Amino acid sequence: MTFCAAPFVHIVHNPDGQYRTCCMYKTPLKGSHKNIKEAFNSEENQIIRKRMLSGERLHECEKCDIDEMHGGKNKVSYRHEFNTLYKQYIDNPSFRTLEISVSNKCNFKCIDCGPRFSNQFGPTIINELPDPENYKDLEFLKILGGEPFLDKRNIELLKIVPRSNIKLMLVTNNSIFPNEETLELLSEFKHLNISLSIDGIHEVAEYVRSGTKWSKFERNWNKWFKWGREKEHCRIVPHFVMHSLNAPFFEETLNWSNTEMSWWSWDFLIKPEWLNMSYLPNHIKEFILNENETLQEPLKKFLEANEYDKNFFHQLVTKTDNIPDRMENYVNRFYARQ
Repeated sequence: MTFCAAPFVHIVHNPDGQYRTCCMYKTPLKGSHKNIKEAFNSEENQIIRKRMLSGERLHECEKCDIDEMHGGKNKVSYRHEFNTLYKQYIDNPSFRTLEISVSNKCNFKCIDCGPRFSNQFGPTIINELPDPENYKDLEFLKILGGEPFLDKRNIELLKIVPRSNIKLMLVTNNSIFPNEETLELLSEFKHLNISLSIDGIHEVAEYVRSGTKWSKFERNWNKWFKWGREKEHCRIVPHFVMHSLNAPFFEETLNWSNTEMSWWSWDFLIKPEWLNMSYLPNHIKEFILNENETLQEPLKKFLEANEYDKNFFHQLVTKTDNIPDRMENYVNRFYARQ
């Protein structure tokens, strides 16, 4: 598949102020745009649409190519989802879906993140709240951070949008459980998806997602699932990003959750490359496969996508300081048979 409906209905507003046609699209729009609508209607975005319509395979869409290659996901790829839901707008592009980060304010310093999405790596970046006019025809809204519940302007955003008409997805690191006022706002959306980022449990979580306090994470986890069970239109979705340091710990995370796999969202990390497990030595790939019964087939395809890369692996090894005890057996394998 090469065509995607995303440029015809969607825009991403990143915390660094950049606009993208999709969160999976490699490069941001290069022009200087005053607002979301201007970026959506820009000449640059129109060129992307023409490339799509011509049947060109866009190299900027490599992430969806990879997702569709290894398979196994409930949501095959973002491209597949956009084509399923929004192909009716191809002849008449219409701004219908928005992904936005109003800032990069965050209380975590995750090992796979950087200054674009966390001010723990650099300066705090703040975006202007979009004009309410932008939301008139909006069908889907995705809110990220930083950590959304750390920035009160996200609550302002929830108040501004026409909630009963919009499907909302909110991505949180689960460090903050919102107050009753915010929960009431969330419950008023047409449909609600709360995505809880979880890349391991106990010490693994605290290592790969620095800032995690596991006892608090566990309490908030239970609160979300209890609250979500009382809302027919709400879905609480654990999201796991698998990379070279947490890959052997997915099964124990799934088992701990006491949640069916069908409720989970998961992904294989592509960048930074030193955390991309497809560049690991073969003996470590084999260990990861043996530890992951549930994702066996898609994981095998992903691991086989690239050969061992000595430079990326060296970067990984140099960053494995102060590993917790429960990860020690795995990390010791990095130093064997190199």
